[in-house]
Amino acid sequence: MIEPIDRTTETDLAEAIDPDELRRHVDALVGLERVSGSEDERRAADYVMETLDSYGVDATCEEFDGYVSVPERGAVTVTHPTRRTIRGITVAFGASTPPPGVHGELVAVDADDLLDPERHLDLDGAVALVDSLPNPSLAVAADDRGAAAVVCLSPNAHHYEGSVSPVWGTPTTETVEDLPDLPVVQLTAGEGEWLGEKLDAGPVELTVRTSVTTELRTLPCPVGRINGSESDRYFVVGNHIDSWHEGVTDNATAVATTLELARLFAEREPKRGLVFGFWPAHSTGRYAGSAWYADEYWQDLRENGVAYLHIDLPGLTGANEIWYQHMAELEDEHFDAVREAVSFGLQEGVDSYLGSVGRPARNSDQSFWGTGLSSLLSSARLDPGTEEGGPIGGGWWWHTPADTRDKVDFDVLHEETKLYVALAARICESPVLPHDYTATVDDLRRSLRDRVRTEGDAARVDGLEPLLDELEEGIEAATALIERNTTVADPVDHAFEDLQVRLGNLLVPTLYMDREEYDQEPKGPIGLLPSLGEAVADGRTGATERMHRFQEVKRQRAYNRVEHRLREASDEVGRFLRRRRSGDVAATPN
Repeated sequence: MIEPIDRTTETDLAEAIDPDELRRHVDALVGLERVSGSEDERRAADYVMETLDSYGVDATCEEFDGYVSVPERGAVTVTHPTRRTIRGITVAFGASTPPPGVHGELVAVDADDLLDPERHLDLDGAVALVDSLPNPSLAVAADDRGAAAVVCLSPNAHHYEGSVSPVWGTPTTETVEDLPDLPVVQLTAGEGEWLGEKLDAGPVELTVRTSVTTELRTLPCPVGRINGSESDRYFVVGNHIDSWHEGVTDNATAVATTLELARLFAEREPKRGLVFGFWPAHSTGRYAGSAWYADEYWQDLRENGVAYLHIDLPGLTGANEIWYQHMAELEDEHFDAVREAVSFGLQEGVDSYLGSVGRPARNSDQSFWGTGLSSLLSSARLDPGTEEGGPIGGGWWWHTPADTRDKVDFDVLHEETKLYVALAARICESPVLPHDYTATVDDLRRSLRDRVRTEGDAARVDGLEPLLDELEEGIEAATALIERNTTVADPVDHAFEDLQVRLGNLLVPTLYMDREEYDQEPKGPIGLLPSLGEAVADGRTGATERMHRFQEVKRQRAYNRVEHRLREASDEVGRFLRRRRSGDVAATPN
């Protein structure tokens, strides 16, 4: 871990957490079904604004027009070989059927086969039955293959609300074309088993009926701000204010802990500032609130934002381990904060519908990659894939009407708040940021090696190794210089802070984005260095020479991008070292 980092202030802040305030905030939101664009969401926003104002936090309720999709009804009626109507639910950004519905023959499809572009599946006019929760990849694949509708299955007896939009935030004129135009219904596992038994006996025909309202709505977005006493830089702490149904653990508890963080830091003068975002349209707008904020304040976030902490699903009854995702540069600090601040251990070796622990994925309002902000996510979870844990470890009640106040464990919420206080204190009260970008360089190195598929790839990666070495050695030298000459009691080192922010601007989009940093990556599976794509290996069966060449061109441009960013990052480090060693750069501004 980088030194000098303030790891003592968090103790006093943790002791000042007020459990009664956490309860008060949760209770204020109980009973509100905070669907984006609704009056209940507006009431919640008003409460947040009033609370921030009472704490002395500078607060603004921003408004914007967001594209949201509210699922209303979903059902199927089996018409052959028997007649039975099964009530299910539909999804955000699924299509509405005409009143008579959409009729077709039911075809069972393996989810992996549906997603395999080389697998021939004849779904033209059929209703696909897929043993999986709905997701954008499945919906788009089924739509592309000509399915009339999709029936997805829950892993248990509950219906889990969701979305099939692959578009991150409100669409553009280009990305609106990526939205699937397909009715989707979700049924329970038991109902799916019944349909499967009928299919085993012979053909099954059914009618799918769905109703979804998809439209632009004016949405409230409360934002609180505490300015730093020594730096214009700030730490963004976000949650989503909207919900499926009452959504007490998803996400009224996160609103509560964020408000408590605001109260604690409003009572002091942190060296760096904090911005508290209460995003709407997380659920029905595919993260439209945080995406709008990233667009609206892109330049300021890029110049002054230092990290983003997303808080989701805290305070779960039965939670036993800390689920986490984070970028490499904050990994060691994040793990240390977990060890020091909370009594829970780290969740390891598990996967879920939402994704595995480790690096951030396209979930949880991860709208700030293009602005270069390092990302942190963590909360106490149950075991995913179990009866109690549900699909993601968020409890069996996640995304259901059963997400009510009785699912909150306020002792767990208190523990998690201590963790968030520790992270905020370390980032906002230290003379330098805790970001160790040598770890990011290591991620780049490993990811480049993992992407080698051809002899050409190997040669390109070998050519990048000296640049990676140079950058890593330069960051180590800059960090060592700072550690020798700086103590925790010193003021913010603005020159080193500038360097750390600039490294984030260059390396975070390089490692996490395929698109330009002004854009948003789509929802869906994404690995590190997505710009390199999945190359066609030499001699791969079924790969045409033409497609092979097209992918070579894409990868060549991606390698050029990586090389350019590495050279820029090394230049930044070199300038810092030369100026600091010559005495031309002071630690603090004149």
